[in-house]
Amino acid sequence: MVKRKGSGEGHLKLVWDPAGRDQWLAATTQELRMGRYSLAGELLADRQAHEDVRDYRYLILAQIAASNGVDTAWLAEVPDSPEALLLRLRTNVIRALQAHRAQHPKAEGLVELAKAQCMEAAERFPADPLPWIALLQLAPAAPDNIPGPPELAIAGPWRTMGQLWRRDPWNREAHHRLLTAVGPKSGGSVAAVSGVAHWIASQAPAGSALLVLQLVAFIEAFRYQLEQNNLNKILLTYRNWSTAYAEQETERCYTQWFAANAGAGALLPDLHHLAHALWAGSQWQPASQVFDAIGPYALTTPWSLHGNPEQVLLMARERCMSGI
Repeated sequence: MVKRKGSGEGHLKLVWDPAGRDQWLAATTQELRMGRYSLAGELLADRQAHEDVRDYRYLILAQIAASNGVDTAWLAEVPDSPEALLLRLRTNVIRALQAHRAQHPKAEGLVELAKAQCMEAAERFPADPLPWIALLQLAPAAPDNIPGPPELAIAGPWRTMGQLWRRDPWNREAHHRLLTAVGPKSGGSVAAVSGVAHWIASQAPAGSALLVLQLVAFIEAFRYQLEQNNLNKILLTYRNWSTAYAEQETERCYTQWFAANAGAGALLPDLHHLAHALWAGSQWQPASQVFDAIGPYALTTPWSLHGNPEQVLLMARERCMSGI
């Protein structure tokens, strides 16, 4: 077997870090795990970061703070810090969702508290989309659904989306949250996820990461099919990603988003979704370019849907970068 330069998958040591190539975020997460937050203040105050990168950084840090309470300590020390306040907000949304999923007796109170904090932050920072993103994240536990645009006829948190669109019309995380809010985990359907993803992606500007939403919709359909029957996963994968429509949308995402930007600024979850779709659709050569951009940085999703995520990811990477 002739290997492409840089394949070497047998010796590749995966790095399970959602920060990916964002070294500043990676260093900040390490500090935050130790209960320190000086780097977090600098990172989150970075005005040079794209809004999507800023949102992602807040989310990753909030996931850490939800387990060790560092957000509370930081806000107590610097109560006027916008960054500390917004991190506390994102962290409390995560805590409320965790309580909701666990059916904890205090879940309702935590959800209402998080919702109130979202509205307070929206009033304090009227131009900032982040409080509205946090409210969208809370939607599975605090639905506020109304009928959608006429061309969709899908109920969802459209009032919140309206507020978001006024501030950041093509915000990446907000639209991912919208898919969750209309999907099965929130009492919706796979069809609603597919319809909303198609509607958004069809309007997204060239080069937008929102083209990845179509691939997320394919994942949700695959997940639902797995839950409904015991079909062989390999056959099911082939069926899902080898249709003409799936191949067309995967190629469009690769060409108009990844290749158009040369992978610059792409967030790790989006890269993994694209690499997965290209691999599952047997588009080996473009997949190898995405795996190059990913490097050693591994995520569980979406590979875990096929089995052990480490084994599946390494196998997919090897296949796509083998040069066959």
